Amino acid sequence: MIFQHLAKTSEIPSGERKRFIIGDLRITVFNIGDEYFAILDTCPHKKTAPLLRGTLDGEGIRCPNHGYRFDLRTGVCDVGERWNTRVFPLKIEDGNILVNLDKNEKE
Repeated sequence: MIFQHLAKTSEIPSGERKRFIIGDLRITVFNIGDEYFAILDTCPHKKTAPLLRGTLDGEGIRCPNHGYRFDLRTGVCDVGERWNTRVFPLKIEDGNILVNLDKNEKE
């Protein structure tokens, strides 16, 4: 896997989230108890709802429009796999958040 720098961990305090735009990807990173998760920011249902504005539900995020819940570890949607979304592998090194954006890598 090839990882690239995304942000400093200090930019996203525990309980917070932040959106990043990399090329044509909008990614939101969540810090839940100092564990970081990255997910495609747009709900796949209508492609208009930013998950950045969703409600945290454990290790999931609920779409602000319809309430669909996406697991932040896997991208699995609670209303069926048709609506699963993409998550991105992250790692933390020396206070830096690194992300792998390669679709061909196993996540």
